Amino acid sequence: MSTDKPFFLAPYFEPLEGPQSEGAQALFAYWRGLAEPPALPRRGQIEMQALTELGCVDSIFILEPSEDGDDWRYRLLGTRIVSIYGAEVTNVPFRQHMTPDEAEAAIRLSNQVRDSREPLFLKARFVSGDHMVPIETMSLPILGRGDEVWLFGATFFKPR
Repeated sequence: MSTDKPFFLAPYFEPLEGPQSEGAQALFAYWRGLAEPPALPRRGQIEMQALTELGCVDSIFILEPSEDGDDWRYRLLGTRIVSIYGAEVTNVPFRQHMTPDEAEAAIRLSNQVRDSREPLFLKARFVSGDHMVPIETMSLPILGRGDEVWLFGATFFKPR
């Protein structure tokens, strides 16, 4: 699937030491409270009501690796993210809805979180159609099916 308004992040991603915004800090604390390290939380532990109470349910995502491990796709995508993308991209592999450079960067970073089992915090500038806003995003490892590592996180779009 290709969208009419492809998006990209420029200059792609810049690492952050930890969550910066209030919403990101609250979501990170929620994730940390789900399992005692080094154990990872399970997908089934994430409760939509808790995310609603945190005020970030519209900004969350859950990513699942492709069967061949060569790509990722959103299993769950918050309505705020869908609105900014301008298209519903749940279950669409990254390589089918991102620019090639963006997809490769997103896959590399997602693989990094999967392999290290450590959170990743990033900032970027999001550009899509008429939108150009700074974002803060986080990818937090969780266990999906069996012991397969998926990613849980959120993208917080900041006002200009």
